[in-house]
Amino acid sequence: MQQRPPTLAAQTLRWLAILALMMGAGVLGLWLLDTTPRVPVVPKLSVPDAGRFALSAPRSTFTVGGAPFPSATLTPTIDRACVTGKVVDSVSGQGLAGARVRLSTFAGAVTMTSDETGRFEQRGLTEGVVSIVEVTAADHFTLRPALELRLVQGLCVADLSLSLVPRVEYDGEVVGPNGEGVAGARITIGTEHEAPAAPLVTDTQGRFRFHAVDGALVVATHPEFSAGVGLVDFRVTTTRRLTVTLGPRAVDAGTALVSVHGLVVEEGDAGVSGATVRVARVHSTTDGRWERLEASATTATDGTFHVDVEAPGPWQVAAMASGRLSNIQQTSGEPVVLRLARGATLTGAVTDAEGLVVTTFSVLVSRRVGSLEREPLEPHHVVDPEGHFILASLAPGPVEVVVVAPGLAPSAPTNVDLEAGTTKHVELRLGRGAQVSGTVVDRVTQRPLEGARLSLEQRGDDPMSAQALARTDDRGHFTLQGLPSGRHSLFIVAVEHDARLMSVDLNANVAAGPLLIDLAPVADGGTPQLELVGIGAVLKTEGDALRIERVMPGGGAAEVGLVAGDLVLRIDGTPTSTLGFGGAIERIRGSQDTTVALEVKRSSGVVELVTTPRRRVAR
Repeated sequence: MQQRPPTLAAQTLRWLAILALMMGAGVLGLWLLDTTPRVPVVPKLSVPDAGRFALSAPRSTFTVGGAPFPSATLTPTIDRACVTGKVVDSVSGQGLAGARVRLSTFAGAVTMTSDETGRFEQRGLTEGVVSIVEVTAADHFTLRPALELRLVQGLCVADLSLSLVPRVEYDGEVVGPNGEGVAGARITIGTEHEAPAAPLVTDTQGRFRFHAVDGALVVATHPEFSAGVGLVDFRVTTTRRLTVTLGPRAVDAGTALVSVHGLVVEEGDAGVSGATVRVARVHSTTDGRWERLEASATTATDGTFHVDVEAPGPWQVAAMASGRLSNIQQTSGEPVVLRLARGATLTGAVTDAEGLVVTTFSVLVSRRVGSLEREPLEPHHVVDPEGHFILASLAPGPVEVVVVAPGLAPSAPTNVDLEAGTTKHVELRLGRGAQVSGTVVDRVTQRPLEGARLSLEQRGDDPMSAQALARTDDRGHFTLQGLPSGRHSLFIVAVEHDARLMSVDLNANVAAGPLLIDLAPVADGGTPQLELVGIGAVLKTEGDALRIERVMPGGGAAEVGLVAGDLVLRIDGTPTSTLGFGGAIERIRGSQDTTVALEVKRSSGVVELVTTPRRRVAR
């Protein structure tokens, strides 16, 4: 008899039974072989070894203007790419509720708002490059971090830390050459992280209130005086007071405003409409650092531009439009012509000492101004699963490139000559970072100082536009990580105490410390001083030499007869040009009651060898 084919219901029951037996056998086999939970397979994982991704993000110790660099980790996910993180106060480290994080994605702009703990997240993002455009929070400076995240399906950018600098209010005063308050002086903040507001104006006693980040330049102008510039340094941040002194005006000086104007043209000499013109003045401070005063303008339909700046020149002027850049021109008021050309592109790959990919890092590019001087550009922050970066539309010319990453030492400076319309590639390796730890106490009472700031001193020749920064806890303890090896100066600042510079020898293989650092208290109403061991002279670069700007009474330089204008050519037999500014300063500093041999060229042209004692000085 012919057998009837099974019904659809019978077939379904049969297949369900078979499937159940297979699943049961599979579960039993897995239980017998291994009881460890399995990690799900991550689709399209760019880096095969998912175990290389950290589970918690070390916070970057590198800062600019008091704001730590962003840090993050990459974690596998079975979902589409995502971004999670936290917005924190740069001083307290506490999360900021209601902060807004604006992303630029391939699909358009996305805005995230942090919860009561400062946390935010955005899931279900498509693959590609996402930029953090802006981070804002009440009572904090806006952050525009130049941060790019390359998202890959199966990976999440997690624990992204974004730090905002609180808007601290300072009391300011503008005085004339004789120390009298100047009413009606105009005040601008030269290095604001936000769009400049209307200039401030001093009251009848020459006073004003302002907000600024660490290292900002405050410019004061008045028609009857020459402009004055003040720096928001450790004295200002600890006392909350700044005095800007105006100079006497020359008879024919005219107004303090300088008109920077000119024309932006393309390669065919036609005027370019809507080009962005940036006007910058590099200001060298007395401690050897370089700061920038900036202004900007947009060209009219015929390519002309005009901007009034409130500080003496010369000013550097450059233009940009649609990925094309001009050369940099210098002017003190004369008209300039800026011709646009294709910019240069720099690409790179970043690994650690073992050759493993570094996925979160910051690229620091500096233009070489001279053998001892560097002019840093804005840091560029990257999160990339393959450790790659692309910097487009860079101005042609020689640059130095350094990469920093949380927990690692900075890469060695790499010199690159950028050419218009071409791409240069660099391979950068980050070594094992050195570490220094210790305790900061009051010199008189020996009580620990909470909230003291410690960083490596930054100078004008340093290609890094960043500082490694740590703060002491309630016991006065600190740990500063990710530092380069060699001799460096540790800069220590605490409220109501003198600041201190002390030399430390750092080695990536041996942790330095624990150090016991004592700071002298400041008398009530007094101004903090900077204490250090050296020859007692203020030095600045001049060509390949160091020029003595000022000699301090009672210091070693004064004792051996060094004077302002003397040029230091060699230090202990080594040319200053080979040491660089920072290396030269570290060679001059040292232990108390030792000496350093300086080859000095006098103003008369005579070159002589001077053995100079080192002493503890305050300035």
